[in-house]
Amino acid sequence: MLTPGVINKFSGSLAAGMVLARFAVMSAQSGVMPIGIFEQPEPVVAPWTAVECCPVCGSQAAAANALLPDRSYVFEKQAIPMPDSGIAVSRCGVCTAYYKSKVPSPAFLTRIFGKYAEARWKSSDDLSPEIRTVRRLWGADRLDVLDVGAADGALLGAHAATGLKGRRSAFDVMRYSGLERHLEGEFIEGFLDDPLSAWSGEPYDVVTLFDVVEHFYRPQDAFANLRTLTRPGGLVLIETGNSESLCPRRFGIDQWWYVRLLEHHVFWSQQSLAHIAAAHGFKVVYWKEIQHKSRRHRSLVRVASDALKSALYYVAGRQYVSIAQALGGRGNQPWFPLVRDHFQACLSRT
Repeated sequence: MLTPGVINKFSGSLAAGMVLARFAVMSAQSGVMPIGIFEQPEPVVAPWTAVECCPVCGSQAAAANALLPDRSYVFEKQAIPMPDSGIAVSRCGVCTAYYKSKVPSPAFLTRIFGKYAEARWKSSDDLSPEIRTVRRLWGADRLDVLDVGAADGALLGAHAATGLKGRRSAFDVMRYSGLERHLEGEFIEGFLDDPLSAWSGEPYDVVTLFDVVEHFYRPQDAFANLRTLTRPGGLVLIETGNSESLCPRRFGIDQWWYVRLLEHHVFWSQQSLAHIAAAHGFKVVYWKEIQHKSRRHRSLVRVASDALKSALYYVAGRQYVSIAQALGGRGNQPWFPLVRDHFQACLSRT
């Protein structure tokens, strides 16, 4: 068992201490490519926009806020400095959503992430459990589905593989290679919180959004578009991080790995989702706490590795961040094995 006494004994020498520190850095890179101690990433200046009110409900009543510990965000070999005043994460006093005080522009993120999108966001996850959930909730073997953030069409492929009938359409900011073999419908290009671009005008039985709603700049506009895209009585299935889960509650919302990703802007709970759903003619009919889809089929070796990193994080506390940043890393929170820090929710259009 990893205890404070064991850690102290292990770090008793300078060499062991350096190994421990470097291990902390390398284990803390959730979603970020590791940067070597002597390698300097290329600085990239981001245009920042201040967020003056809760993007979910429009309230200016912030109940609490915390400052992110990061000085910069490293993606591939690019370092994006944070604003001099830092970025705060505020909790809305009305709907309980968390949101960042400053966000980079959509055009900037598209430019920075776009050239790596094909390699970084192609899905290798098994999405058949999601399709089984959709099928069970819908209750029929035929359904027209629109997957928002479809990437290379993994969910649409799972739809076809299970024998479901109906349209299989995709909505994304770019057309990924490999999508065509799964597409049996239309492709809608753009951001869901922008005005809808050209589409068929035929609403869908089910619209899915897996790891999408945390990216919204204007959630109210996105949910208005969801109502347009979903037929009366249709369903919207959402997966995203749960701001009320163990890690943000135990270690602080500002330390949660999910919040510290540059492209994530708003963070949801059951209450905040129900609030915006009701405002746009939806009701929550299903709710379940889950692990992130990439963590559900980890090998025992990987789970053991995650457990060791998590124990080190637990013992070191906020010093974990300091050690990592001193050596040029982010010190991002490691994955905690078996912790369910996401939720799956289904909304019904009234």
